[in-house]
Amino acid sequence: MPEHSAAFLDANRATYEWLLARLAAIDSRRAPEQALQTIERIAGFAAEFHPGRFADGALENVAYEIGRTLEPAPSDSQGFALPAPRAPGSRRVLHVTASVFGVGGHTRMLTHWIRNDRDSRHSMALLNQRGTPVPGALMDAVRDSGGDLVVFPEGSPLLQRAGWLRALAQQGADLVVLHHFASDAVPTVAFAIAQTPPVAVLNHADHQFWLGSSVTDLVINLRSTGAAHTAARRFLPRNTVIPIPLPDTSEAMPREVARRALGIPEQQITLLSIGRPLKYRPSGPYDFVATANRILEGVPDAHFHVVGETASGIGRYLREAPHARLHFVGTVENPAVYLAAADVYLESFPFGSQTALLEASLGRLPVVPAYAPLFPLLVANDDALTDLLPNPASEAEYRERAELWIRDRHGRQALGDLLRERLLVDHVGEGWLGRLRTLYETTDALKHEPRTIPVAPCNRENTDISLSGWNVMAEGEAYSSGGPRDAHWAALCHAASIAQIAGDHATARANALRALVHSPARRASWRLAERLLLGSRVRAWRQRLRPGYGTRGGGR
Repeated sequence: MPEHSAAFLDANRATYEWLLARLAAIDSRRAPEQALQTIERIAGFAAEFHPGRFADGALENVAYEIGRTLEPAPSDSQGFALPAPRAPGSRRVLHVTASVFGVGGHTRMLTHWIRNDRDSRHSMALLNQRGTPVPGALMDAVRDSGGDLVVFPEGSPLLQRAGWLRALAQQGADLVVLHHFASDAVPTVAFAIAQTPPVAVLNHADHQFWLGSSVTDLVINLRSTGAAHTAARRFLPRNTVIPIPLPDTSEAMPREVARRALGIPEQQITLLSIGRPLKYRPSGPYDFVATANRILEGVPDAHFHVVGETASGIGRYLREAPHARLHFVGTVENPAVYLAAADVYLESFPFGSQTALLEASLGRLPVVPAYAPLFPLLVANDDALTDLLPNPASEAEYRERAELWIRDRHGRQALGDLLRERLLVDHVGEGWLGRLRTLYETTDALKHEPRTIPVAPCNRENTDISLSGWNVMAEGEAYSSGGPRDAHWAALCHAASIAQIAGDHATARANALRALVHSPARRASWRLAERLLLGSRVRAWRQRLRPGYGTRGGGR
């Protein structure tokens, strides 16, 4: 992103600090539940709109102090009882997360960990599952290991969940592994005292702000770049790396069987990408659909399948219509059939998918990684593959790399074989278990040592500025890197939109007015003004000032 996108970081920082001031007005000793709800809201904002921090004592220490005085929660309240204490024996690992879903790399990673580690007993606490069914494969893995699956009651207070979680860890765990979401305050409260097992964080969201540094004894990163970033920005005492566990795909579905199942002709070139819907949305100069369209235009016999998003889902974000041979196939719980049928895998951008890229590589697919990353941790970046899969420097190089593997059948087979060979060393079977045993040697020697963390200033490094450009909100017209004027308008729209999200309506209205004055010819300027300023009165002004508005197209 260009230098003037620092305005997006400034807007995020200002809104984050406005929210911190709202938290400071709450007496957390008298209203701890209100304070925790506010903390979760602020952390969720910081995870979504990067404020120049990845951890911050100004926010987290409030939750930590609430946890220091937390009263024990009765285990039988709301008709809910914790399972009977687990007796010592094999290592007892308690995995903690807010919720798990039927799709997504995180759930698959959890399942593979528990299935592969037959020397430990694994239990799982789901803090906020909200009635969503727990994937059967994960449930079976937990039970087969001899552990318990504990789902906290929907709608229970945060303080009560923290009390349950503390008791669960104290009575039946030797190690707690947090897989929590960025805004979850419950683990910070639960583990704010020393009388619990050691706590490790599985850093599956290394690109985001998250709560939990104050109660974490060890961070388990999934890549060395994440470990370096953790050491620099999260106020944590210990750091290690373990690769993402993957299942051996040596018995994968044969290509011809997969193609018959999907109705793909044998000779057709099939491109594939897998990821959650938000990973395909345009952001600034990045537009996955536009790039996919250009690739397909240059290869008349190729088809492109995108697993994880639907045509209707992506529709509202499109800048141009998708190519007729670009297929959004929606959510697929097990994408193995698509992996078996594909010829080339293309990573989404600017937000990539580490697990999906690794699974494609293990399936011997040549991979085109995301180009010109906004932030190194926003895309796949695995230790085993970095030298084989350098990120293209530009959109043109991304397309060239895709077209190369489309044309060069022997080359793509050679790359696919090499990628699989690399991953088998550390990500699969005994190779990964060896890394896990080394990890347990560290965690077995840990003692839980919670502490407050420093207050963090806004960091304005280039990586922070770039990351702040990821979730820019420009009122339906994504910032297109069209020059300083375009960037200034986008920054005003973004500042107005996030201020409204935070509840700072005065700032939202002021920036909406500035955006309208700056670019009155833009439809989006008027939409923003209508939403945040005067509603129907603005619509009337628009009609008087611009007769025929909406029939001639107007500006961008």
